[in-house]
Amino acid sequence: MMLRIQKYDLNVVYVPGKDMLLADTLSRAYLPECAHQDSGEAEIETVNMLQHLPISHDSLSQIRTATKDDKTLQMIIKMMQQGWPSDKRALPTEIKPYFSFQEELSHQDGIVFKGERAVIPSSLQEDITRRLHSSHFGAEGCLRRARECVFWIGMSDQIKTHIARCDICRSVDDKQQKETLHPHEIPNRPWAKVGVDLFQFDNKDYHVIVDYYSNFWEIDFLPDTKSSTVIKKLKAHFARYGIPNTVVSDNGPQYSSQEFQRFSLRWEFEHKTSSPGFPQSNGKAESAVKTAKRLLHKAKASGLDPYLALLDHHNTPSQGLDSSPAQRLLSRRTRTLLPVKPSLLKPKVPQAKEALLNNQHRQCAYYNRSARDLSPLKVGDAVRVQLGEKICRR
Repeated sequence: MMLRIQKYDLNVVYVPGKDMLLADTLSRAYLPECAHQDSGEAEIETVNMLQHLPISHDSLSQIRTATKDDKTLQMIIKMMQQGWPSDKRALPTEIKPYFSFQEELSHQDGIVFKGERAVIPSSLQEDITRRLHSSHFGAEGCLRRARECVFWIGMSDQIKTHIARCDICRSVDDKQQKETLHPHEIPNRPWAKVGVDLFQFDNKDYHVIVDYYSNFWEIDFLPDTKSSTVIKKLKAHFARYGIPNTVVSDNGPQYSSQEFQRFSLRWEFEHKTSSPGFPQSNGKAESAVKTAKRLLHKAKASGLDPYLALLDHHNTPSQGLDSSPAQRLLSRRTRTLLPVKPSLLKPKVPQAKEALLNNQHRQCAYYNRSARDLSPLKVGDAVRVQLGEKICRR
């Protein structure tokens, strides 16, 4: 009877017996000890939970046999027969997780049940997990199927882990979910770390170099994209602003050539490259390229001098900061076409490190709202690398 009424939400109200004439009368008409042998109906109904499980007869036989050999489930059956203690600490360690829902546990015909779901022995859990995922449904779909008929401790985590390692499912995934942001460390001084990149605008090649501290960037026209041409432009900037400690670039042929490696050794700076196929790791240069393209496009559309637009950009205070890129790099404002007091052009070193860190933390918090870290790789795990439309398994 208790199994039949579990799907109902009952509201029990006390009513005195004198007001319940029919129920009070029937409660005094006790049942006979046994029904007549020739009676067509039994006075007492027996509920067989095995008849309500959506599990085949062969599978039930396997569960029954495995339950008999499972030490933990046999301890649970024995505890149900003897009665559960009032203190969880009195239980053996193996069955302590079952204490919180002991009232839902029962056993019949050698099988342990939690409500209407069969408790699966440990020896069959991997096999049941494979059966649940045989059609390669997603994690939530497999969990909905499992919650209809089976149960074991840690079932959800085991099913999710199995699906996460499924070769077929992972090979047809759209993209890996983005991980939390790992930003570059902000340098302690200007021009200590710079990013470089190439881009095209109006069928012409340009080179951009940007400072990680001040966000001050320069663009150069390139007659060609040879390493020697790029190196010549970099030498001009290094002679003007100084040699940085680190230069960050992508893996383009201009930067991966032996000539550029010799240049980095001769000029004594560290050359770091971004991850292949992941230009976001050189996001400072990518952002500078985007801004430079937009600036050149607007200058061309309006017929203005692009160099004046670049000068105005250098002297515009950055969002969230009280200083412009020129002030953070050169420690002074540079003269523009706007009227300005001479005192404002005097050198002054701005303290921007704390404000830069605040901006970085705010960007990380915004980015990480829809990101999560992936589980660490273990020895023997399958790793897939997507190269364009092709997926390679390693």
